[in-house]
Amino acid sequence: MGTTTYGEWCYTIGIFQSLIFQHLPSRPVRMLDVGCGVGRLYLAAKSYLQPEDSYLGIDINKDFINICNDSYYERNVNFLYTEASNGYYSKAVDQGPRAWNIEDNSHNLVTALSVWTHLREEDWRFYLNEVGRVLQPGGRAIISFFILDDLYRPDQKTSAISRYYPQPENKWIFDTSAYDSNYWKYPGWASVPEVATGVPYDVFLEAVRDSGLIIRDYLPGQWKDQPGFFFQDVVVFEAQ
Repeated sequence: MGTTTYGEWCYTIGIFQSLIFQHLPSRPVRMLDVGCGVGRLYLAAKSYLQPEDSYLGIDINKDFINICNDSYYERNVNFLYTEASNGYYSKAVDQGPRAWNIEDNSHNLVTALSVWTHLREEDWRFYLNEVGRVLQPGGRAIISFFILDDLYRPDQKTSAISRYYPQPENKWIFDTSAYDSNYWKYPGWASVPEVATGVPYDVFLEAVRDSGLIIRDYLPGQWKDQPGFFFQDVVVFEAQ
């Protein structure tokens, strides 16, 4: 749904702080925050990080990275611009997905808030595999998605404002194919698919298997018009 107020920004930090704590790895913590923006999840994790730990935030928005580098001065914290194309968030020339300049098995915690919800199929699959590549065995990843599972019931969504978020229920109907994908969908009102992409549950499971990850926790989101941990679906993975 995005963050439109300072209060919502703080709320997001708070709830993800609790989830990060539940899945905090053994020290030293090596945290990678994909799509770090201006540092929301860094602030969520900050109180847990000790001098021997490290945090790396990456983003395709140079302005966000500059804000982070100007705002956070801890010696064990770094923010890195990573060039990539995205139909909604980046004007970079589309050269396909690009591997992160990060070593294999170098991190034991990966986070990504509202990143995979903006990826076309090719990028979605590729970067989930990247998570599997950079995570150490036993490491955890906390990532949000739009997953079209049995709780997603588009035929029951109406034009009424949802009880669970301040938007019409039928805004979140994924009914249009994303580019030439047979599975990835986006809402018909969106200007480009990367505004919001959803994936069927069975295809999601297949992609997870291909990435070398396993699911440790699955938290359905409020966008399905039910009580939920967060607006989007949140999944906790473990690297094998």
